[in-house]
Amino acid sequence: MEIIKKSSIAIAGILLLAVGITYWQLSSNETFEDVGNVGQTMENTAEERGGAENIAVYVCGAVKNPGVVMLRPNSRVGDAINSCGGLLPNANAESINMAEGIKDGMQIKVQSRNMNTGTEGMGQGTALAGKGESADGKININIADIEELTKIPGVGRATAQRIIDYRVQNGPFEDIEDLKKIKGIGKAKLEKMAPKITI
Repeated sequence: MEIIKKSSIAIAGILLLAVGITYWQLSSNETFEDVGNVGQTMENTAEERGGAENIAVYVCGAVKNPGVVMLRPNSRVGDAINSCGGLLPNANAESINMAEGIKDGMQIKVQSRNMNTGTEGMGQGTALAGKGESADGKININIADIEELTKIPGVGRATAQRIIDYRVQNGPFEDIEDLKKIKGIGKAKLEKMAPKITI
């Protein structure tokens, strides 16, 4: 009986050990699968973002859909413009170099054909060239730069930039009343601005 009891205990011990090893192996496999899944998820997320190497470029002016686009580092100015829907009919394509390489944070500004081309088509946020203040102190809204436009009563830098963006996309103002097409300029504000502006 003593021998049978010891044999039973030994067999029970072996069975418990086998069960424990099996459980450990299953747990390890699940852990490895989870780690693999996490790695795969991170890789997929990176692909969904367009790749970690993509760079941001801001396209504005005479293009169909101005805004920030994400492109590969070896892209060209033409690629950025195409990503915004292409040029508007009044765009001056000669003002920019379509074959030029892009870099992160670059601004691409496309001028319209019927406006003063005093600045480069490329730049880091520079306003269109001015000297728009006349001898009598009035500001020519078709050629004034951002600093000159802020001399108009009620016009801050944000409104001045909107004025510049409007004339880049639509050409020069034909009438002072056209200013009301710009966000933030209503009838009352235009009346305040009018004595100081000219076209």
